[in-house]
Amino acid sequence: MPKIYVKKAFTLHHKDERHDFPVGNHTVPADVAEHWYVKAHTGEEPAAGEGEPDDLAEKRAVLDSAAEFLEGRAKQLKDLQDDLGGRERAVAEREQAAEQRDADLAKREATVAEREQAADKAAADAAKATKAK
Repeated sequence: MPKIYVKKAFTLHHKDERHDFPVGNHTVPADVAEHWYVKAHTGEEPAAGEGEPDDLAEKRAVLDSAAEFLEGRAKQLKDLQDDLGGRERAVAEREQAAEQRDADLAKREATVAEREQAADKAAADAAKATKAK
């Protein structure tokens, strides 16, 4: 598998998969290394001990790229947390509605049971009255 050096952090959606690439060296499959979007974000790894001004500028670029990548991840995390909060509220509302339906059903069952008891008592009373005649 080829090795690439990522100059600027990026995310690649390739073959129904998501690949996150922060700045630095990565070993990737050949088809990923040859992808045009990957090539647009990769280049030669800077040599250690190169000239001081360029080295600082490059390090600054790497840090800026990493910061941008992390900010994007933080936004994604915030969005996921917000989505999760919404889903939790929806589940809580559904649970509350289900509990209310259960309580209503219990009341209906109690009413039906009372009516059945009243009907049984009325039938028993009618049977007694018929026997007494």
